[in-house]
Amino acid sequence: TIGKEVKALNNATFSKDYEKTITTRDIQPSVGFASRGSLLPGKVVEGLPVMALNVNNVDVNFFRVKPESLPAFISQWEYRNSLANWQSDKLLQMADLVYTGRFDLNPARNTREKLLLPLGDIKPLQQAGVYLAVMNQAGRYDYSNPATLFTLSDIGVSAHRYHNRLDIFTQSLENGAAQQGIEVSLLNEKGQTLTQATSDAQGHVQLENDKNAALLLARKDGQTTLLDLKLPALDLAEFNIAGAPGYSKQFFMFGPRDLYRPGETVILNGLLRDADGKALPNQPIKLDVIKPDGQVLRSVVSQPENGLYHFTWPLDSNAATGMWHIRANTGDNQYRMWDFHVEDFMPERMALNLTGEKTPLTPKDEVKFSVVGYYLYGAPANGNTLQGQLFLRPLREAVSALPGFEFGDIAAENLSRTLDEVQLTLDDKGRGEVSTESQWKETHSPLQVIFQGSLLESGGRPVTRRAEQAIWPADALPGIRPQFASKSVYDYRTDSTVKQPIVDEGSNAGFDIVYSDAQGVKKAVSGLQVRLIRERRDYYWNWSEDEGWQSQFDQKDLIENEQTLDLKADETGKVSFPVEWGAYRLEVKAPNEAVSSVRFWAGYSWQDNSDGSGAVRPDRVTLKLDKASYRPGDTIKLHIAAPTAGKGYAMVESSEGPLWWQEIDVPAQGLDLTIPVDKTWNRHD
Repeated sequence: TIGKEVKALNNATFSKDYEKTITTRDIQPSVGFASRGSLLPGKVVEGLPVMALNVNNVDVNFFRVKPESLPAFISQWEYRNSLANWQSDKLLQMADLVYTGRFDLNPARNTREKLLLPLGDIKPLQQAGVYLAVMNQAGRYDYSNPATLFTLSDIGVSAHRYHNRLDIFTQSLENGAAQQGIEVSLLNEKGQTLTQATSDAQGHVQLENDKNAALLLARKDGQTTLLDLKLPALDLAEFNIAGAPGYSKQFFMFGPRDLYRPGETVILNGLLRDADGKALPNQPIKLDVIKPDGQVLRSVVSQPENGLYHFTWPLDSNAATGMWHIRANTGDNQYRMWDFHVEDFMPERMALNLTGEKTPLTPKDEVKFSVVGYYLYGAPANGNTLQGQLFLRPLREAVSALPGFEFGDIAAENLSRTLDEVQLTLDDKGRGEVSTESQWKETHSPLQVIFQGSLLESGGRPVTRRAEQAIWPADALPGIRPQFASKSVYDYRTDSTVKQPIVDEGSNAGFDIVYSDAQGVKKAVSGLQVRLIRERRDYYWNWSEDEGWQSQFDQKDLIENEQTLDLKADETGKVSFPVEWGAYRLEVKAPNEAVSSVRFWAGYSWQDNSDGSGAVRPDRVTLKLDKASYRPGDTIKLHIAAPTAGKGYAMVESSEGPLWWQEIDVPAQGLDLTIPVDKTWNRHD
């Protein structure tokens, strides 16, 4: 449809709206597996998920990996998502072809759908084991075909990694009961067994933590479950876990200050305590002085005097400025760090406080910062000059209660700019106010106004501080969090290196979606429009008399997929889209026209994505204690409320390992559990 108000270059218009129906070609057919390394419960298996687009039929070959060849197969497979012809010769020698079949998919035309290959009624696939599925579009043969590794097993495995040990709990996937007699092995990247043990009546196994361990195998009666130890652990960012890491030997380091000038002497004191804060017998402690570039400048062994460790280090007059560290080792090879700055500075004689509103403002509000300046001996900075600048910046991670979620349209322009220069004289009480009228009333993205101000002494030496004011443009906004890691990549848009989410080429890019207010309360919403957009730039050379040959481009946004998402109150939605190599943008539009989007790249580099990517974010089990603290010999009364009824285990753990655990069966209404506080725990953390 072309509206009659649209003007041509010569200002000509249509006399009426012009409508014409056009038909484009079908989207290129594609098919692939929706996951890698699936664990399918043997007795309740529904099917193997695939993503299909304009492919009605597929042929799938199922291979069962030979048990004796499993370690070697896993080490060579490396969780690929396809199998090339040249790779199959060697890999398939370690597996037996057990079933070949044709499956009817019949997805809606030009719509990418997630479907299940039904496996429950195929007898050759009812035997427990590790399988490789290789798929191709019916009647078509390619050099490389989609493939996935999956296991049919009733063994569920969870692993807790501590400093020197690995505790594994095995449970039935069918009913959640603890599994006894499970053989658990640790393998390195070459498939060699490092250590193994068998689970007890509580399904528990304890193994020594080996840094070379890459894979955990749990096996019994032909059933096998794999746990890749190189992949990230559970993502607990949304859980309220705070405080310093715990140690059986705690070394408390402190000094008179943490800011020094070159040529001064650094002073450090230390106290060695156990996990309960009680003094430990005297022992030597190794201390390393580390420069800002990471090099160890000196190592010393410190001995205590009357229980106090005392260390001094004279800095050279030309010592490097920056963040220095003193690293302590109490003999357990678990390093404790104490940081201090080395800067060439003059001590400040004045204080400057810049304060905005604690709660976010609306886009129409005027932004104000209150200013208070005074001398450190108490007198107000009356008559002193304040200079500064106001900046406008997008506020991507706008809700601290929802870590990792990004809000606002990343494609919006003119959100980063300098606003105003500031110069004012403080009154006789050393006070003032800086304000700016809104120049962003039409924004649909969260913003922050940054004020950087410098209060000048009479001699002109500044004291500089910074304050931010958040701006929230609606009652609620959609938020997006990629389920994969970010890496530093070159951004051709800004000609700079930026942190950007990276996902593997040919994989599925998953995202968490929320609809939240500024305080992090997740609201209910219907009709969120989620779109996957391919950002394509077509480059070409252009000649001009003034500049010669110049590289230019045409940019196109291609909508590759879209779906509608409904969310309940306090719900986090999940979406997933298959991606090929290239630049993408995920866009979520709310019914109130608010848009949030994130950019990501598929297949930017060959490096693995294990630094936080793909980490599973578990559902929350609510735990409620009857008291805030307990003494040795007390009994903890714990109420457990889970999202669904089921079996599992409750555990009290320290940084050294489990202290207490018990198998539990939680009904729909929740469970009340009593836990004895053992006098031998001797901990105050």
